[in-house]
Amino acid sequence: MTDPRTQPPADAELVFRLIGTWWRVDLESDDAARASATAVARGTLGAADQHATARRRMRDDLVEAARAARAAQGRLLLLQTELGPGDPMSATLTLYDDDRVRMSPAIGTAPDRVLAVLEASLPTIAPELAPTAVRRPFGGGEVVRVHRVEVQVESEAGQEFTRRRLVVQYWYPRPDSKRLVLAVLSTPLGDIPNALLSYFDAIVEVSRFAVDGAAS
Repeated sequence: MTDPRTQPPADAELVFRLIGTWWRVDLESDDAARASATAVARGTLGAADQHATARRRMRDDLVEAARAARAAQGRLLLLQTELGPGDPMSATLTLYDDDRVRMSPAIGTAPDRVLAVLEASLPTIAPELAPTAVRRPFGGGEVVRVHRVEVQVESEAGQEFTRRRLVVQYWYPRPDSKRLVLAVLSTPLGDIPNALLSYFDAIVEVSRFAVDGAAS
């Protein structure tokens, strides 16, 4: 049985130990998002004129992602561009406060019971994802994980090609409360979903709630 004296308080924030190169995109406003997205594009692609179109596309995509996150009560958006020097990687991490699941007073604040209510609610709030639900460990207990592969057919220069994006959602029970924190990890490398699921699980496994820092 977990000693409650070792548990973080309810105002603790979720902290990640991230490897590689991650960039933070400001969610405060479109202008703030555009400024940080411009810095990300320049830092990733350089300032050469031949990359101007790619920089603009990356900036616009990040501003749109920030707008969508802000509309959904997102409070953190990070973009990964490298696993290590010269080893590219494309992934995003977004954090949300998720209040879609109503918890009755009788539930209490035990994390296992809070997650059980979430699992029972998944067929209603995310019916297409409910069959993929599993529990995974993190540095403070367990989370509920669901995932999907989004398939999109696009056309460029008269040729069609298929994009597959892996989207993985992890619900954390916030300490000493009935509230849930939702972390969404996604990548365009959806052709190798099992490898990326393992990578995202590893990120979550070493995450924790703490009072001495924000996710970084």
